[in-house]
Amino acid sequence: MTYAVAGDQSGYVMRGYKAQVPVQEHYRVVAMLALLGLSMHGTCPDALLDTPVTHWATVPSLPAKPGEHPFHRIVSNAASGLEVPLTAAAKVVDPRAVNPDHFSTGARLPANSHVLLMDDTWTQGGHAQSAVLALRKAGAMRVSVLVVARWIKQGFGDNVQFLRDISGLDFDPEICPWTGEGCP
Repeated sequence: MTYAVAGDQSGYVMRGYKAQVPVQEHYRVVAMLALLGLSMHGTCPDALLDTPVTHWATVPSLPAKPGEHPFHRIVSNAASGLEVPLTAAAKVVDPRAVNPDHFSTGARLPANSHVLLMDDTWTQGGHAQSAVLALRKAGAMRVSVLVVARWIKQGFGDNVQFLRDISGLDFDPEICPWTGEGCP
């Protein structure tokens, strides 16, 4: 949906909404982005894959933390279809690595199931990719991933130039998060 830049306001929002003492304004911003994504683009994976989304899931924190994740709370009131609850492993050696053992689900998904997996932040992609593997192991035929914010560190790779290139561009909710242009 958008970018969260470490050290900038967007980064503070993504950290603040799920802090031990959450910043309510930040929670509202993340909730609005997630709900906007679901309401405007929730059917885009249906069109792209010619298969309706039948289930949904959210990516839990690694390692597992007690209580409901704030992003799950946001999404659970708006996602359509049946939930596939994902459980995070209690102990993880390298949480950023792609590992099918990082998450599990007790569900067994029916043939032709299409899961919309939602994550609050994509840093390196290991969490979401590991969750996809767990969903595939549970029987998901297709998994589409919707992420609220792509985490960016200015000093990594070509990010300084990338951020310069996009500076001054306004957020456009009409841009499909799957196609990067209009909805399919």
